Amino acid sequence: MWRNDAALMFLFLIFSMVVISDVYFFESNITAYFSPTKVCTKAPPSGLQNKRRCRVGYLLLEDKEKRIPFYTFKEEYRDDGIDLIKVHVNSCLADQGPFDVLVHDFTDIVRGAKDGDEKAELFLADLEEYISRHPRMVVMNPLSSWKLLHDRLGAQKVAKEVVKLLNDPDITVPNRAYLETSGVENIMENLDASGVTFPFVCKSSSFLEDDNHRMTLVFGRRGLEDLDLPCAAESFTNHSGILHKLYVIGETNFVYGRPSLRNFATSDDLPNVQFSTSQVAKAHSVSPLNAGKHGEPTSQTRPVSADKISRISEMTRRVLGSSLVGIDVIVQDGTGKHVIIDMNDFPGYHEVGTGEFQTALLQLLKTGPCSCLDSKEKKT
Repeated sequence: MWRNDAALMFLFLIFSMVVISDVYFFESNITAYFSPTKVCTKAPPSGLQNKRRCRVGYLLLEDKEKRIPFYTFKEEYRDDGIDLIKVHVNSCLADQGPFDVLVHDFTDIVRGAKDGDEKAELFLADLEEYISRHPRMVVMNPLSSWKLLHDRLGAQKVAKEVVKLLNDPDITVPNRAYLETSGVENIMENLDASGVTFPFVCKSSSFLEDDNHRMTLVFGRRGLEDLDLPCAAESFTNHSGILHKLYVIGETNFVYGRPSLRNFATSDDLPNVQFSTSQVAKAHSVSPLNAGKHGEPTSQTRPVSADKISRISEMTRRVLGSSLVGIDVIVQDGTGKHVIIDMNDFPGYHEVGTGEFQTALLQLLKTGPCSCLDSKEKKT
């Protein structure tokens, strides 16, 4: 019984950001929610003879492990003093450890526990206890950033904080509003107060919802009558139908172009259009809403800036204390402004090759948490 109670408490802590009023996300100072990144406070020992082996546990979604086969990394990592250990949900963590680092993506487990899956509840209770008893273990990514980036409003607030700290007029976020009260006049008042203009995109507020990829494009006032509330609304930015996927692995960045929504104009004559990002924003998407595989280049199209992408990546890692992040960036037609439209914790790294991911993660571990260990240090 205590395990179920503990699991419920863990779920409460994870979703505390969602339980708090959604409006609070737009009005509060987000920096209060961030935990500092764990870093080495001493110089790493010279020579492998003074270092003990670094034990890295990994817990991935089944689909993600197929795309990123950690088990194939074991031999190379072993040569560098790092042991990769797959974490099994059906076994006690204490029996599988100890761990110096825990690399995780337990989204499906949290979703299952939220839906009453007893096995998932028991694992989360065990995980909570293990983390509390091993405070020196580095959790990658920190649970605080995981919570924020699995709530769309939290992710939007993070992006806004990144933009604020970068203090670059050419790096921005769309104007956004949280819509929860029906009625055209109520919605218009909310949109006007937040500076959200037509057309805009309405998104679900949580990435943990089954339909979180479903969105609605609203062209004008007429479409406000048919909105499915609550939703997070953000002004649509014309970007020649090109989305830039930024994948972050520590200090290593990968950027890939993808198809995206084509350019649209405001119109009170057009009905709302519902779509899924899985249909319009994948590498091989072909949809009437797309501009084409390579976008819709015009005289207004502007290229992505490597310098801006690098600074966005660095500041996001600093703000979140996270090392594995995905960031969606579009470049506004005409102005060339880089607009951060989404962030994800431990993304799928779909376009990143297995070898590239393997090398980047190894570098991250060697220069990060696994560089802090020595033979005299007790294992966690």
